[in-house]
Amino acid sequence: MENKAVIGDSHHGFTKGKSCLTNLATFYDRLTTSVDKWRATDAIYLDLCIAFDTVPRDILTFKLERHGFDSWTTQWIRNWLDGCTWRVAINGLWRSMMSGTPKGLVLGLVLFNIFVSDMDSGIGCSLYKFADNTKLSGAVDTQEGRDAIQRDLERLEMWVHVNLMKFSKTRCKVLNVG
Repeated sequence: MENKAVIGDSHHGFTKGKSCLTNLATFYDRLTTSVDKWRATDAIYLDLCIAFDTVPRDILTFKLERHGFDSWTTQWIRNWLDGCTWRVAINGLWRSMMSGTPKGLVLGLVLFNIFVSDMDSGIGCSLYKFADNTKLSGAVDTQEGRDAIQRDLERLEMWVHVNLMKFSKTRCKVLNVG
């Protein structure tokens, strides 16, 4: 197995040396550099719907195995998650949840980071992740740039579909700069 980091450079949430501040600083540095070069740039803000609560555990387990976690550790995590239940309010009604990762525990956050770590696969534009929020940005002042950002949006939509997640359409926004 190739020796690489489980959680990539684009992820700034709950990782050593990275934070909400480093996410914003990196994003705005790249955005302002593009604007300084007189390049029209789009930044697309994407939000996963109730992401922590809907992580499919079978897919998470598969990703742990793919990242080289041994079978004992993977089974321990699966057993721990299977023993976790919590309640969430959905449209004012309380429901028990049997999917997802616990938000209030460090292990739950790390597992979520691992779950979304492959979101970058095949992305050509700039991607910045913090927890369940993602920003995609790229220059759109040429047809090639517009095509690249469209291809990346289609890749992200495919990732969401394959991983049984959803983007919150009301919370997704586009910022045009330049």
